[in-house]
Amino acid sequence: MRPDHRLMSAVLKVGEGRGFVVKRRRYDDCIVVTAAHCLPYLPPPHPCAYLEEITYRRLLGPLGPEPTVWAELLFADPIADIAVLGVPDGQVLSEQADDYEALVASARPLAIAAQREECKARVLSLGGCWREGRVEHRNGRLRFCPEEFIEPGMSGSPIINMSGKAFGVVSVSFRCPALVHSLSTAVLRSIRGARWLPGGLHAGS
Repeated sequence: MRPDHRLMSAVLKVGEGRGFVVKRRRYDDCIVVTAAHCLPYLPPPHPCAYLEEITYRRLLGPLGPEPTVWAELLFADPIADIAVLGVPDGQVLSEQADDYEALVASARPLAIAAQREECKARVLSLGGCWREGRVEHRNGRLRFCPEEFIEPGMSGSPIINMSGKAFGVVSVSFRCPALVHSLSTAVLRSIRGARWLPGGLHAGS
């Protein structure tokens, strides 16, 4: 499928993987959704974590170049392999916050779809083209098929439906090369301001 530059602008580099920009209407800002394993580390699970523990240096950037933009962790579920990032603290890290705002302002955010059933879907290849397949239930999980479309380096990429709305995240590992998780719970919780929440987020939750 030919490149869709409108949709591609939402996809960013996150560490060695990817993420994508979503608009938070309540706060009128943008967050970045990614796979949790794309983060260089997870901070200690404590509601009073220090700013430096939840702030990542040089984590985000456009696809291609080495990332240079800082971000703050808003939500992470290492079991479901989903994380949500936001702007660094604007008072303590004003320059880094400005860099984050400039990066997400260059993107056209993706809308989120609460999609749980099997459907046609697309993923962005490493070469920058949207490839069409299907999301199917297999062994109690949602998977993108054909699995050969999913390659190392695509973790954190959005799974989008045919309307261009994101409803899943690619998670590439030696055990699950094309795992898809529902976005709605993680993103909605992060929009409400939660940082750490107990329990796992599972496909179809």
